[in-house]
Amino acid sequence: MLYRRQQGQSVVEFALIVTVLLTMLLGMVDFALGFYSQVVIKNAVAEGGYYATQHPGDSAGIEAAIDIELTNRPFIQKVGHPSITARVDDSAGGGGKKTTIQVTYIHHMLFSYLVPSMQVTLTAQTVVPQLGCP
Repeated sequence: MLYRRQQGQSVVEFALIVTVLLTMLLGMVDFALGFYSQVVIKNAVAEGGYYATQHPGDSAGIEAAIDIELTNRPFIQKVGHPSITARVDDSAGGGGKKTTIQVTYIHHMLFSYLVPSMQVTLTAQTVVPQLGCP
């Protein structure tokens, strides 16, 4: 009789531990997907910066270069348009023109069964010189 109670106790303990371990595993997968999304967004902004270096003042082309890099990304949602600003930088003594590109995206969590609408805001920024501009 004592043996049967211990078997039931083991099943209950296993159910409790599996719930905790499964939640931790799914959280790690969500974290990895969010980190991957951040890396992809930084890469897209770098591509936009590369385009901005070659084509100064072409905001539509910069945005298109970023959008091309982020096509077919199911967890990433664009928030507005990229912030693209050009300025003269005298701090380095060269007085060159620089373009700052900043974007904001929302990453939707895959396993957010506790909070169904859970999301993370991801941002990336780059500053590139304008070659050939006085």
